[in-house]
Amino acid sequence: MYHPRLQGNHFEMGYKYGSLMYKKGGRFESVISLSKEQLEFGVESLAACKACYPEITEEIRGMAEGARYPFESFAAFLFNMGVVGDAYGCTCFCFQRGNDIVFARNHDMFSDYKKTTESCLYRPSGGYTFLGQGDALIGKEDGVNEHGLAVGMTFVASTRAKPGLNFLFIVRCLLEKARTADEAIGLLRSLPISTAQNIVLADKTGDMAVVECCSQGIAVRRPVNGENFIIATNQFIDASMTSWDHRPVPDWYSTQTRYRNVYQSLLESATADSLQLAQDILSGKCGFMCQYKKELRFDSLWSFVVRLNDLEIRRAEGNPGKTKFVNDTRLDWAMEKSG
Repeated sequence: MYHPRLQGNHFEMGYKYGSLMYKKGGRFESVISLSKEQLEFGVESLAACKACYPEITEEIRGMAEGARYPFESFAAFLFNMGVVGDAYGCTCFCFQRGNDIVFARNHDMFSDYKKTTESCLYRPSGGYTFLGQGDALIGKEDGVNEHGLAVGMTFVASTRAKPGLNFLFIVRCLLEKARTADEAIGLLRSLPISTAQNIVLADKTGDMAVVECCSQGIAVRRPVNGENFIIATNQFIDASMTSWDHRPVPDWYSTQTRYRNVYQSLLESATADSLQLAQDILSGKCGFMCQYKKELRFDSLWSFVVRLNDLEIRRAEGNPGKTKFVNDTRLDWAMEKSG
């Protein structure tokens, strides 16, 4: 897993990273191939993004220039990610235990993507400082910002998409622009959404929610029945959203199994150490979570845990059943530098 640190305006951050990749031999020509339809979809999505999140389009431009690759083709490549053909088996949950508010996520994806994973510290001028994980360059799939807002996504299979922001840019936008779960929900409602996903939100006050969303609709789930936790795997649960969930089988990539195991663990566990509980769940010690069969060539590529009340961050860089969780203090460092 790479650990870049980027700061400055968005063009500068993109150009720095793109130039670094180019100097190390990275060439987008070897990985980018777009049909006419994909190029058109990407260009329309770029235009939609410019209207609501113009800063990120400048970062895309900067990375394209640094990597010596055409801007529009690179942007189209990024905006097509997750639209069709991809599969994610991620699990994300948050809970409160005593004074601790914990956010936790496994990122499950095809093993070939392991070589592109990164955990990046961003200090954007005009935006919030945040730490974000991803496997797709500029976009992010989970993270936490300086104000104690954590954001993560879980993929939902869909057969429809319209030009707009995919989950990679949605997560990135919320981390950079929102302080609280409520702010993030309000911002999310204003964005043109392309892909189908759950967006899991938690902040240091203990507010938490799952936003089920796709190009056809949006619904907000919060804890019910006095529960102090919320969970998302790879399915829509809200009745208004289930018709847009097109997973081929009910327990697709064990989505129902993983949801049930997290639910029972959070409901029944007596573990006092909240961070340890999150790690135990993610690593499969409380039931199936990351133990995919080798022949699937599908695995948990990283696990991310953060205690939001004090911003203690732990990450396993690889399958958490086989890889130790280690502390990451870069966000603390960045906040001290800013202060």
